[in-house]
Amino acid sequence: MAQNLPHLPDWEQVSTNIIRIMGGNPSKFTLQGTNTYLLGSGASRILIDTGSGEKKWIDTVRVVLNSATAKPLHISTCLLTHWHHDHLGGVTDLERLSAELNPAHELKVYKNLPTWNPDSLIDPSRVHDIHDGQEFVTGGGNGNDDDDDASSFAIQAIHTPGHAKDHMVFQITRSPDASEIGALFTADNVLGHGTAVFEDLQLYLQSLDVMKRRVVDAVATQQRQRQQDTRQSGISDSDSDSSPGSISGGPNSSAHAAARAHVSVSTGSTTTTTTAATTTTTTITKRAYPGHGQVIDDAVGKIDEYIAHRRMREEEALNVLKYGTVNSPRSTTPVVHDSITATGKGENESDASAAEPGARESGSGPKEVIVGKEWDSMEMVRVIYRHYPENLWEPAEKGLLMVLEKLKRDGRVVCVGASGQARGKWRLSEKATL
Repeated sequence: MAQNLPHLPDWEQVSTNIIRIMGGNPSKFTLQGTNTYLLGSGASRILIDTGSGEKKWIDTVRVVLNSATAKPLHISTCLLTHWHHDHLGGVTDLERLSAELNPAHELKVYKNLPTWNPDSLIDPSRVHDIHDGQEFVTGGGNGNDDDDDASSFAIQAIHTPGHAKDHMVFQITRSPDASEIGALFTADNVLGHGTAVFEDLQLYLQSLDVMKRRVVDAVATQQRQRQQDTRQSGISDSDSDSSPGSISGGPNSSAHAAARAHVSVSTGSTTTTTTAATTTTTTITKRAYPGHGQVIDDAVGKIDEYIAHRRMREEEALNVLKYGTVNSPRSTTPVVHDSITATGKGENESDASAAEPGARESGSGPKEVIVGKEWDSMEMVRVIYRHYPENLWEPAEKGLLMVLEKLKRDGRVVCVGASGQARGKWRLSEKATL
């Protein structure tokens, strides 16, 4: 397991209507373990993911379900984010527990592309499909008699392939706690520490963009609502104020604006004091709840980091093909050493000790583009990841090859000599040298 990660308790109420339950499977690939989430505030709850099937996880789920003071909780819906074993390995244990504790309540398990199950860990005939845009509700909105409308909690599924072709994230669309609305459960597309692996870089970047836009749209909607509420509050104050010395004029008058000069706007994550007479923008941030690692306070900020990082990796590959170094000769950009992971098996491996803090490229090497030079992918790895131990170069090569495949589709690089088992070599396309 990666070093210097913050401790995450076996279970924790991380938000008003969200309990995080750790999968009990910490490793260098899963960080502190797989995060599973119990959602809602009534007796009926939604569960996201099931870990890898560790006994510690199902025992913790039992404890949480029995910890309610009013009445025992039950899980009505289980949503699996994707097919990897550390996310759906506990389904069988969950089904047994549900049948034991709540035989009267049916547990429904959902997954995008149920038949896509390479490890054969689930029975596709018992799993319902998840489609893009599908909404899942717990609380009054789903018709349960023991929950009222005020406790209604809903999330919407968003198909986000790249890490895996069946990968889904979920966005909170309804909650008694308005600050939760718009937050994302990012599964393995965005992690609480380090970077994520992917099987298709182009799809992965598109999915990150979709995720970002969904959060941005949710924030914009809340900002508009807050501005409208503030204006309506000002109008109400003006209409009700008939005491001597009250300020006359309509809601758009300068006198009325001055009367509302000090307005405190709660954002859920921050409180901003602003002047109503001037145009201001209230900052609202939304959380991300990842499949591994700690809660992310600023979902958009973290997604931006991920996108920028992937673009940087593309530029590094191009620079190696152009100049023989990760940076152009005139660049002073620091070298960034990040996670190197193996696709499919592990989720994330952060090895900060392998990096040299503050290391920079010397800028040495050719001063002009190396026209026509062909590079083997492992030769490129030795340049880009030279600060890492050699035993990490092979998984690094897998990630680099996906970067190169995307650049090839973009028309920026060319692969030559590939035949059968031979991967071929890479060079800049003529377009990229212009």
